[in-house]
Amino acid sequence: MKILIFLLTIANALALPSFEEACDVLGSRETNRREVLTNEIWSAGREAIPLLQKLAEEENPEVFRRALFVLQRIRMGLKPDSSAELLKLAEAVNLATPEFRASRLAELLDYSQGIKVALVFLDGWAADPRMPPEQVFKLSELVTKVVLERRSSWKIFLSTDLSSRCRGALIAALSWQDHPIKLQMITNLASKQTKEVYEMAITCPDRIASEAYLAMARIATVHGDVPLALHILSSGLQQDSSHNFARAIAFLEAGSGLPAIKYNGNWIHELNLFRARAHKDFKGVLRLASKPDLDPILAYESNLVSGSLTLPSTEGSVEIPAGSALASLHRSFGNPPGEPDIEALTSSVLIDWSELARTLMNLACPSEAAEKLSSENQVITATSLLWRTNHRDKALSLSREVLNDPANSLQTRMRLTLASLYFQSGDRKKAREFFKDVIRIGIQQDTRLQSALKLGLNFFSREELLQLVPGLTEKQAYQRAPSIVGLLPYQSKVSTYWYEFFREKDPSQSPLTIFKKVQYFLTNQREQAEAIIAEQLAITKKLLLPTDVIYQQALFLKVPSALKMTKAAAWYQLSIDDLFSIARDSSWDREARKEALTTALLIDPSNVVLHWLNMKLNQVELPVPAHLPTLGDPGLALQLVAHTRRLETIALISELVDLRDHRGLRCLTILGNAHLKNGQPGRAVRFLQAAICGEIATGPQPATPIESSLDNLARYFKARKLISNSSDEKEIWTDRLIRIGRD
Repeated sequence: MKILIFLLTIANALALPSFEEACDVLGSRETNRREVLTNEIWSAGREAIPLLQKLAEEENPEVFRRALFVLQRIRMGLKPDSSAELLKLAEAVNLATPEFRASRLAELLDYSQGIKVALVFLDGWAADPRMPPEQVFKLSELVTKVVLERRSSWKIFLSTDLSSRCRGALIAALSWQDHPIKLQMITNLASKQTKEVYEMAITCPDRIASEAYLAMARIATVHGDVPLALHILSSGLQQDSSHNFARAIAFLEAGSGLPAIKYNGNWIHELNLFRARAHKDFKGVLRLASKPDLDPILAYESNLVSGSLTLPSTEGSVEIPAGSALASLHRSFGNPPGEPDIEALTSSVLIDWSELARTLMNLACPSEAAEKLSSENQVITATSLLWRTNHRDKALSLSREVLNDPANSLQTRMRLTLASLYFQSGDRKKAREFFKDVIRIGIQQDTRLQSALKLGLNFFSREELLQLVPGLTEKQAYQRAPSIVGLLPYQSKVSTYWYEFFREKDPSQSPLTIFKKVQYFLTNQREQAEAIIAEQLAITKKLLLPTDVIYQQALFLKVPSALKMTKAAAWYQLSIDDLFSIARDSSWDREARKEALTTALLIDPSNVVLHWLNMKLNQVELPVPAHLPTLGDPGLALQLVAHTRRLETIALISELVDLRDHRGLRCLTILGNAHLKNGQPGRAVRFLQAAICGEIATGPQPATPIESSLDNLARYFKARKLISNSSDEKEIWTDRLIRIGRD
């Protein structure tokens, strides 16, 4: 009841008086009543503007003077309790002539509380039809520069209620900034009245960056306005320096079922090609891809997704990367398959060693690949490749060249590699043997201690490992940290915090005793741990960030106040991962999960994975299918697939894949493997062939391990074997599988 009375009291205090009551009080001779009501109306903020405008038309001079005074300050973003310094700076901006507005605004922005007031001024100027647009955009650049430099102002910037014209001007100013959260800010600004915001942004005298078009198109799609998204993308297509917008347009058209947009600009040929690919019109694709002026990589990837192995034209000075390697690869993929032309590959001057090694490996020639890798000081990768392709003797022979050298970092890495390989092969004794040597020889000076210890726990007990880790007895905490992290199954800052917590109570304890105490405490006495962290939170005066130790402890232990702390920190660091982890973790309270999700969506309103979770948690539906807001981005599609487990998300993307994007190649392999598993080897061949050739054609893919490539190759060989028309051809593919140890 007390809470209800308090809330009613607050509501009554903030309620606006009637026009008649305001005229009566503001025009009276009672000074105290006038001051109290003036501040009450002022505290109501922008909601009081209609009343103040009406009061400003009164004949009573006391009434209209007070109304104008408050109206002016509300429009300047000021409050009754604003400091005298802020009032002074705001007044200077308000009185400045147009040519001095920038300098006065800069002085206001230098003041710690001046950001919101500056945004209110900018909002007013953007709404003034007499204000030249170029001046609005210039002042927007000034504001955004300060906002990005001052992290503490991000929440104000993202949550202040601004008009669509002002937000459009800010997007134009943000679009060319080099900042990690730029796209989230642009999306946030465009999340309301997207059409009006976009129309203002593109009136900027300077061209806006292409990422801004994509961000605005994505938020339009999230809201279900696919025609607007297509319109935004087509406008960006006019200025795009690549054909990525054409991919996105074809993806949206095919995914939504909307008719093709009207476009006759420079990219019409590429757009029509992507449309044919999206609709699996392979005859049309091959015809359009044969045009002589088409980019060679685009022509080649279009051929591949159509199932063709035709190399693109390389007339003139244009060369497709790894051209001769591809020619040899195509011969080996032919029907019937020929043998790889190793001599042609090794004499190629169009590709570097890493491309060549991958090409040789993809042709099921691991010995040649390993030879090339080791000649380029990639002996560990070569050893691993030989081992995994059933050439263990050659792998061990190659490793001895490193193991016989004086102890160094390379030898340490080799021993860890061999320990891991033996463990994966089931030989725990050999794994222990190599691991013991690595600890004694040089792991203490190697930065791989944490991962090494985690590996060692697979075939050593912790008691045994402790005897090999003298770092735990060091005096400095930072020297102990790597060993602690490697020997406890928690997040790094959680592990080190509690180890040191118990160590401080009695430094003479053995490390093993402390480890046991930490695990028992965090397993059986979590409430006590929560209380300790809650007490730390209560006395912490600074705003915690995701990198802080207490922040990590609070999230790990699910301390009740952790969500409030996370919400505050998220605006400054955009810790979407932390918020998402709370929202999808069913061990958190359901309301807390919803609150975390709501906060995350405020920060990143076009995040398709967050929207998927929102659909699942709150039983709401997106206005469009969940995959459409990806705009064909393979990275976003892979994230969505990881959570939904629905391959439909990447089915269309795989037809429009960009071979130069390793995430796109990942989409191809996932779909190819799924088709093979589902008894559709013919379809599997098309996608796996495109992935393997694409990986070679566009150079090394740093996110694609050689082992993964080898697995994809084996699946390709298996699919080709299944669709073979003769026993001779089937034998060739069987032999290939045997050679890479996958039959």
